[in-house]
Amino acid sequence: MGMSGTETGTGGQALRWAALLVTVMMFAKAVVDALSLADGDPTVPASRFLALELTSAGFFAAMLLPIWLVSRRLRPPHLSWPQSLAAHLALSIPLVMSHAAWLGATRTAVFALMGNQYRFDWSWGQLLFEWRKDALSLLALASLGWTLDRLFGPAKAAQPTPAPFRLAVKDGARTRMIAADEISHASSAGNYVEIATDHGCLLHRVTLAALAEELAPHGFVRIHRAHLVRSGAVREVVSEGSGDFAVTMAHGLVLPGSRRWRSALTRMAT
Repeated sequence: MGMSGTETGTGGQALRWAALLVTVMMFAKAVVDALSLADGDPTVPASRFLALELTSAGFFAAMLLPIWLVSRRLRPPHLSWPQSLAAHLALSIPLVMSHAAWLGATRTAVFALMGNQYRFDWSWGQLLFEWRKDALSLLALASLGWTLDRLFGPAKAAQPTPAPFRLAVKDGARTRMIAADEISHASSAGNYVEIATDHGCLLHRVTLAALAEELAPHGFVRIHRAHLVRSGAVREVVSEGSGDFAVTMAHGLVLPGSRRWRSALTRMAT
């Protein structure tokens, strides 16, 4: 189980260990900061500084996974990066209020156990002071969550390679599967289309318009109301005075081309 509670495997295990390590580091930093403050002010018991720092660290330890989960929804692809930054800053407002309430409750209880009193300062100045620290902590933890997702998140499934294109042409009781580069051209033949292939000519019961649409992604272009050619099989194009043209195929066959379709052949050639 990873940060989302549903991830499994090596990535999810790494994320669990990362969360544990971050929690340990937060408490270790709290202890070091408290002892440093105690060294700077010997008149205050070290236990008081420890209570102050550890209660704050406890809040962020408890909020670590929720922050990571919410942050996932506040960054690309859900939001743009500028929107993400604005959303995280907006999130810092309820976060600091929750933090203040946590500190007021936990510190009051801990100080009472030590025989002392504690009262959280709810003034605007104190809340602004806490917000500056909490906003930076939120951005730091959200950035850490993004980094961990990049390092240990589930890998995107590889997209399957599409099968090579084959044109299905019925040939009596059989269906021939013809690759695009095995077709030279196709011409209307009544209710059929005659397809010239490396294996000979085949009659395909389809309109030339429908066949042209199916073969267009594979390098085929209409040159005449009755003819369709594969651009890779064209050897020469000769213009005529009327605007029409003649297309010579690689095997020497010459097909008429209409000026109506000249632009399509030109675009295919470029």
